Amino acid sequence: MIAKLLRAARHPILSVRWKWNVMRRSKRCYICGKTFGSFLPFRDGLKSVSPFLLYLDIVGSDVVNFSCPYCSNHDRLRHLFMYFDKLDFWRRFDGAAILHIAPESALSERIVSHEPRLYVKGDYSPRSADIQRLDVTALPFPDESFDVIICNHVLEHVGDDLAALSEMCRTLRPGGCAVLQTPYSNFLARTFTDPAIDSDELRQRYYGQEDHVRLFGRDLFDRMRRAGLTPHIETHESRLPEFDPVYYGVNAAEDLLLAIKE
Repeated sequence: MIAKLLRAARHPILSVRWKWNVMRRSKRCYICGKTFGSFLPFRDGLKSVSPFLLYLDIVGSDVVNFSCPYCSNHDRLRHLFMYFDKLDFWRRFDGAAILHIAPESALSERIVSHEPRLYVKGDYSPRSADIQRLDVTALPFPDESFDVIICNHVLEHVGDDLAALSEMCRTLRPGGCAVLQTPYSNFLARTFTDPAIDSDELRQRYYGQEDHVRLFGRDLFDRMRRAGLTPHIETHESRLPEFDPVYYGVNAAEDLLLAIKE
């Protein structure tokens, strides 16, 4: 087999075809399973990231390998599916009560397939009739209502993140778990926010996006603890070593951020 590939690579015509076939299948979407040449970038890729954010080495989206050209699912969701598969996290949804903030379609479909007892989809600005208008800083649910809360890349948009974390803790049952992915920088000891950063241009430059209101630092995990939640971190290196992050278009530095209510 190897000799055949080497002969093909040396043949003047077959070489072009062989290299083209390799190049056009150099990436794979973990969700839809399609293979292709490259993912689509977020906006202009690295050109969209300010020197300030590049210096801080933000743990967040892979802006170069962002969305799948077939199913449009972005890197953060692809990575979440990988973690959920590896950790058998899906079983948590079986017959459970779930709150899904800013629900992603592909994830919603998978959750529904596990037949949860209760599945609430909520957003501050609902996009469809099946999504309830919710303010995550003031959840309209009784204490200990949910087994799992998914709040994937939402906290960076919320004005009072501590109130949001406290509300999620309040509405989780003991032993319940919140999925709290959000961009952050290990270079920052404390979360960075400043009222003078008050325009779309400045927010994009210093927070990463026009509708972000802060950039979390390493104290993100202390903030979870202050709200009554215990952080539990899973890394790509320890849990997903067999998955090449370049091939699958995910950020190997993005950990799975779970928060448990003891």
